[in-house]
Amino acid sequence: MRPIRDMITSFLHIEVAIALVIAFALGYLVRGTGHQKSHSPPHHSPEEIETALARVPETKWAEINQAIEDRHKLHAIKLLRDASGLGLRESKEAIEAHMQSRHRMRG
Repeated sequence: MRPIRDMITSFLHIEVAIALVIAFALGYLVRGTGHQKSHSPPHHSPEEIETALARVPETKWAEINQAIEDRHKLHAIKLLRDASGLGLRESKEAIEAHMQSRHRMRG
């Protein structure tokens, strides 16, 4: 009776080891090594940012200004990102600069 139990236990240890190796291999294939390039857009030069902002139509700026008036800064950033093709950081900085200039004009 003992030899059968020992065989089953030994077999289960091998099975668990194989399952762990397969799980590790699949995880490595799916995730990769972790040394992949970033998915964030490249940073633009100040000239490229100015050019991208100049290409935004006045109707879109009106929509952005309305979002700012309604205190929906995140929506304004998203609108600018969609219209200009800039990244999140650049759009955020552009919206904040735009808000500052609007504030200075009023006050």
